[in-house]
Amino acid sequence: MKLAIMAVLCLFNCVTETTLHNSEIAFIVKDKELIPEGITYSSTTGSFYLGSINKTKIIRIDPDTGENTDFVSPDILGMLVLGMTVDEKRGFLWACAEGLKGPPYKSAIAKFELCSGKLLKTYDHVDSLQYTFNDITLDSEGNAYFTDRANHSILKIVSAVDSIDLIYKSNEIEYPNGITISPDDKYLYIASATKGIRVIRLNDKRIVGSVNKEINSGGIDGLKYYKGSLIGIQNWVEDSKDIKIARYFLDEAKANITEMEIIDQDNPYFNTPTTFVIVDDHLYCIANSQVGNFSNEGIKDPSILEDIIILKYKL
Repeated sequence: MKLAIMAVLCLFNCVTETTLHNSEIAFIVKDKELIPEGITYSSTTGSFYLGSINKTKIIRIDPDTGENTDFVSPDILGMLVLGMTVDEKRGFLWACAEGLKGPPYKSAIAKFELCSGKLLKTYDHVDSLQYTFNDITLDSEGNAYFTDRANHSILKIVSAVDSIDLIYKSNEIEYPNGITISPDDKYLYIASATKGIRVIRLNDKRIVGSVNKEINSGGIDGLKYYKGSLIGIQNWVEDSKDIKIARYFLDEAKANITEMEIIDQDNPYFNTPTTFVIVDDHLYCIANSQVGNFSNEGIKDPSILEDIIILKYKL
């Protein structure tokens, strides 16, 4: 009888584990030294793109085989590649990049031709502070909004005149990381490391809504708008067991978080998951970026590196 009870308990635990980690491995990138931070996808090319911190390049991945080729070679930027996004309509891939050495430190937003990987333009910035341009999103007109982490700012590349405007600068968005936009281009959603998710109304460039103190939305890296909600990867936590992918539901005005649903937490594949992309109602995330094993001097301990796992979730 005891053996039977133990078997039932074991089965229950296994089912619980499967239910919590409702993911599957989409593909594996066999490059242990890549240290990727940003991921994006193009329906035009049918390919995923990963930006490498360690190898200062962007690779293009065949999702069916996991095979990859260099989309942007290491010598083109020579910088850590961070957040990325694709403009399908105009045929661009945008990427945030950060210089390896300093001070002064160099940050850049790079615009590439999607079909060829040709570098079209860089928007450079030199600063005494490290880790500035971090993540990027696009509105329906092709304008690019990006976070300046070190300077607590949001900037905009205005596509029509090819200029850069300051959208917002305040400790209200202290250490901004992930950024996304509402489908109607009305709101920007900013993942502040310390303040949680904040909402900027673009017509008057003001913070709207309030922080839901009952829901922890601090320490989020990748952030995306999805069907009246926000999805984020919360990886800046005190205990690694609290690393999670969560969905934050918004009120009717789309300015306040009303509830949170955990998509996945403490997954055994997690080793600082960073960003993700949504493709056909599926979420693809970098499960094991291994950024904690990297410094500006390079990889700290090569012996513990793993192949890169991209996990897939049905939303």
